[in-house]
Amino acid sequence: MEKLKLSRLNDDIEISIEESSMVYTVAELKREILELGEPHHESDNWYTIIRKKWSPDAQFMLERYIDSEQDNMYENWDNRAWDCVSKGVIGKIQEVLDEAFKSDYATAYWEYDQPVEIDIFPNN
Repeated sequence: MEKLKLSRLNDDIEISIEESSMVYTVAELKREILELGEPHHESDNWYTIIRKKWSPDAQFMLERYIDSEQDNMYENWDNRAWDCVSKGVIGKIQEVLDEAFKSDYATAYWEYDQPVEIDIFPNN
């Protein structure tokens, strides 16, 4: 995949170094390189990022839980367990999960998208 050049990206695009927790806008990174002399150009692992948000899924969580428990239970226990779970119950569990995970604290993340070439260098 061909690398995007930092100098050609819009200033509001977010980028990060692979396996880093730091996110910069292109404008912030340019400033750090040009004005502060930071050696960001020495890394080859810069990427544009795509912001994402994880959300819990009550149906999926119950499916996984019942599947994991059925080996420890009696024959056809999983069918009986599912007989106890109505759509209304799943909806209530989903509401609780949505409330528990409503902030970005554990749900916001990003994925690396396109590689970026740092083609701007410190002035000194």
